[in-house]
Amino acid sequence: MADPVSWLLGFGAIALVLFLLFHLLLALLLIVPTWRICRRAGFSGAVSLFHLVPGIGLFIVLAVLAFSQWPAGESRRQGL
Repeated sequence: MADPVSWLLGFGAIALVLFLLFHLLLALLLIVPTWRICRRAGFSGAVSLFHLVPGIGLFIVLAVLAFSQWPAGESRRQGL
């Protein structure tokens, strides 16, 4: 019979690899649109690479876009 600890460690390693693969695919999916948004706002597109940071990358990008002055200015509709 197999050692239960080794089975658990093997399962954890597989789960970690699957999590990192899913995170990488999701980050790559988000980088392209975020890059375009950052460029239009006047920031460097490289800000969108923070999506690659697991866990808090999305929050870093959103904080930069939400709480900093946009070098290209904010878009305002006329008449409102």
